[in-house]
Amino acid sequence: MRTNDLVSLYVSFVETNSGKSRPVLIRRVSEQTIEAFKITRQYEKKSAYIKQQYYPIQDWQSAGLKKPSWVDLGNIYRFPKAGLNFKEIGHLSKLDQNKISDFMLDLKSKRIRVKR
Repeated sequence: MRTNDLVSLYVSFVETNSGKSRPVLIRRVSEQTIEAFKITRQYEKKSAYIKQQYYPIQDWQSAGLKKPSWVDLGNIYRFPKAGLNFKEIGHLSKLDQNKISDFMLDLKSKRIRVKR
């Protein structure tokens, strides 16, 4: 597993004893931890605030996704690497890697302007 891989991880729900597999974009891999962003197909019904945090994956088919999808850049999730069960989906294209970097810089500058 490496940066810019798309994988499916089993995510447990705190409220219940259940969970489900969710696609994520790997942001960083260290010896003990994996950082990732959630990937979603749900976009249209989200608020304007949430939508501004969603990067639309341009090359979603070549990344191994079945439907148009967005990367939720609003939160970074950290998972312990030990014992992590995942299924490989694909890899983010160079185009999307470059565009998501620009998107994140733009998102960060918007947040700084709002805080002032």
